[in-house]
Amino acid sequence: MSYLIKYFRRDERGATATEYALLIVFVALAIAFGAQTLGQGISNLFSQIGTQLSIINPVLPKPPGP
Repeated sequence: MSYLIKYFRRDERGATATEYALLIVFVALAIAFGAQTLGQGISNLFSQIGTQLSIINPVLPKPPGP
């Protein structure tokens, strides 16, 4: 029984896999949060551009007449 306990204490394969899994989760969360923030920023930018364009009232030249 003591051999089995020593074996599991020395075996670090599961710890390494867990560390990689946590790293992947944190990277995925960072990407998701960054994409959401970037998407909101782009949406706000286009809303501001649309607002500014709707304020503009262009004066069209009169068409040439006979």
